[in-house]
Amino acid sequence: MIKKILFTSILITSYQIFSQSPRRLTKKDSIKIETLVTLEINKLKQSLEGNDRELYNEFKIDTFRIKERQRLQLEIDYSTLGMVSATYEATKEYDKLLNKYYKRLKKNLNKEDQEILKQSQRNWIKFRDSELKLNSALVNAYFSGGGTIQQVIAASRVEELTEKRVIELFHYLNRKF
Repeated sequence: MIKKILFTSILITSYQIFSQSPRRLTKKDSIKIETLVTLEINKLKQSLEGNDRELYNEFKIDTFRIKERQRLQLEIDYSTLGMVSATYEATKEYDKLLNKYYKRLKKNLNKEDQEILKQSQRNWIKFRDSELKLNSALVNAYFSGGGTIQQVIAASRVEELTEKRVIELFHYLNRKF
């Protein structure tokens, strides 16, 4: 998480020094971002050609799409609100991937192991929720010293937890192949 915060801070500073002021994303920006993401994914697909690890390729593309979209959004709006918004958007997309890879893993397990997976996921959700409560408490000015960066830190923690779980589920699923 510290690396992510440090990266975000460096990214913000770089943009503030070398580019225009941040601005809210427009519909036109969103269309341009999706076009650029599609182009980059096509390049990634070409680089993965010949690699017969279908599941790995799919996962690589799925996660790249999220990170690339987030990166492009932050190039335009690197304000605190922009960073929080881009981070929450990425979290929603990771949550979709979490469900996708959970369902695929579950489908590949026998009934007994499916129950173990369900329990594991329930436990992870409890862990995630308790971590988010703690995270919310720690962004309080009493603990953190305050500042708008705390919003970014809180949003990044939600994204980090979800992304890590997606990666875990992918690794479990990837063992079978």
